[in-house]
Amino acid sequence: MRDSSDENAIESELRGNTLRVYWYMLSQNEPVGVRQVQRAITMSSPSVASHHLSKLVSLELVEKLPDNSYQVSRVVKVGVLKNFIEFRGRFLPRYVFVAIFFSAYTIAYLALTLIANPGIYDRLIAIAIGLIGAAFAWIESIRLWKLKLS
Repeated sequence: MRDSSDENAIESELRGNTLRVYWYMLSQNEPVGVRQVQRAITMSSPSVASHHLSKLVSLELVEKLPDNSYQVSRVVKVGVLKNFIEFRGRFLPRYVFVAIFFSAYTIAYLALTLIANPGIYDRLIAIAIGLIGAAFAWIESIRLWKLKLS
């Protein structure tokens, strides 16, 4: 197990383009090459991409394979990555599941009001809870998604 000083060192080094390269590699489910990283991140040259990949190797987050491609060897949650959850090979904002829950709750409640006739105050309170919860979660999810590595 890694200690907190190791995580602090990684967090201080994993910034800017190095973080963007790491994020890109996390989103790929296969090893990537230098030119692939350069094109995906729109870096000025392959040597810049190689520099950031070497930095990730020195942080022990990525390993260089015999065919000169690179693969993620360790996933760390530092900085903006703390706000994302890996789900089926994709990184999603952590609030997206809450957003889905409140959206489903509101839709289900509206469907149930067609079957049973609750009182007007019950209806307003239930709809307000669903809409406020869903709005908060969707706004936070979208904010995190836009923030991810701009």
